[in-house]
Amino acid sequence: MINIDKPRDHDIHTLCDYAELICLLTEDRTCSRETISDQGRDVGETEFQDNFLDDCFNQIQWRIKEFGEFYPFSLSAHARSFSAPELLTEKQNLYALILLCANLPFVQEKRGSLTEAFERISFLALKTFWPAKGTVKPFGKNESEFTGTKWERINKLADEIGGIGSSSASSFRRGDSGDGGIDIAAWMTFDSSNEKRNIMSALAQCACSRTDWSSKQSEISFDRLSNLIHPTHRWNQILFIPQCFRDNRGFWAVPGEIGQTILFDRLRIISQFSDSVNWSVIAPPEIFQTFLEKRFDLV
Repeated sequence: MINIDKPRDHDIHTLCDYAELICLLTEDRTCSRETISDQGRDVGETEFQDNFLDDCFNQIQWRIKEFGEFYPFSLSAHARSFSAPELLTEKQNLYALILLCANLPFVQEKRGSLTEAFERISFLALKTFWPAKGTVKPFGKNESEFTGTKWERINKLADEIGGIGSSSASSFRRGDSGDGGIDIAAWMTFDSSNEKRNIMSALAQCACSRTDWSSKQSEISFDRLSNLIHPTHRWNQILFIPQCFRDNRGFWAVPGEIGQTILFDRLRIISQFSDSVNWSVIAPPEIFQTFLEKRFDLV
């Protein structure tokens, strides 16, 4: 079900995720520098340099400070190992679920159930972030409140966000019932009249893939969708990713990968859950509970 072999890139935040997963899967939920090195060498055929491990533990120290009570890990006094409790709190479980969503290459089955859960987490985060008088609705093909064919749904969405829909049955390939890359939509109506034009709105995309999320930013752009939705005011573009896309100072790990997009990474998402976690909406898949209960003996 879970195969932790080697990190998929050389970013420090990626190695830190790798270490956190190992920690949750060890018998006593304790992970040292040697544990990470042994797992990388024996299972992933990868050697980690000492400075790389130093940066990893510095990232953990930064995450402890920033994620607060949501972070399930604590450093030892000598800072050469870190550990997690046997039973995680509800807030720590949210962190663990997003962590798993960010590392799908290690998941051998039922990845789709995790991406769907991440969409629901993102929906709740945007709903908290958006003005209370506004509206936030899922639009993705698995969760949408918009009914009808793809072109009908997009035209209905265009009307809600203050635009003019110009989709028709001929706009898409036969049998295309997708969501056009739009997972969540939000809008703000300023008064109670029938005038919906020129309002604040946003279209959001959720992307779990560590390698593809950067290119997905264009899927909800004005340049791509303006032939289907003619806005009276351009929508905000929002991208949700489960990665903690940060360096050890808290800045973007690779700024050049981010376009004209409002980016919600793991930290920005979790910061929207300051009070409680609505697990009835998130509905975590069975594979997540299996992950929490799983242990392996390191080679």
